[in-house]
Amino acid sequence: MAEDIQYIKRQIKKEMNHLRDLYSKINRIERKKEPEKNRIKKLEQEIMSKNPNIEIDRELLALVGTEPYNPSSQDKELVRHIAAQRYG
Repeated sequence: MAEDIQYIKRQIKKEMNHLRDLYSKINRIERKKEPEKNRIKKLEQEIMSKNPNIEIDRELLALVGTEPYNPSSQDKELVRHIAAQRYG
């Protein structure tokens, strides 16, 4: 019985990871539809509404701020990919 519970928990975790991946794909597709300047402006407004006294580095925000959620273990890979796309 305990083995069944562990199996079910593993399956749930697997499915949750799959759903997170699907949401990321949806975000990427939607992001492509919207011009980058609009995404950056929206994100900047959202940040300013929560933290009005913060100074925003627009270049950094443009570099990584409009990307969907990804596990922190993939941060370096994502930044390298974005930098390569933008700056060759």
